[in-house]
Amino acid sequence: MGQQIEVMVQRLRRFARALTQDTAGADALVLEALAATEDKRMDFHRILTFIIARRRDQEELQTHQRQARPVPKTGSRPDILRVFEHLSLQDREVIALISVERLSYEDAAAVLALREEAFIARLTRARAAFARQIDGERHTILRIVK
Repeated sequence: MGQQIEVMVQRLRRFARALTQDTAGADALVLEALAATEDKRMDFHRILTFIIARRRDQEELQTHQRQARPVPKTGSRPDILRVFEHLSLQDREVIALISVERLSYEDAAAVLALREEAFIARLTRARAAFARQIDGERHTILRIVK
């Protein structure tokens, strides 16, 4: 049982670090989530939901500083983690649930309290935003196929 809890805490820390880009902030967020859910029997997905909600609250306080910051270029391709850091919190959430936590679309949608179709649409937009940041806002040209 103790080893399962340790593995769960490690996963929560990894997920929180993906959202916050700050080890100390991530650890504080996980401790807060565990303290808040200590009296209740909460599963891993509900704790993820709590972490997301608290991070959204924190992000609202810093909204004006983060919005639409361009990713500075160093060399021919930007560092992927730096690009990830410059995405909006909502984009980081969906990408982290799929890529970091490797949840299914159904489980990730449940964590965010969304329909699976809405989650997939949000994930598609997040991936497109991520690609735009990596490509340096290069515009995609759509062709009409008959």
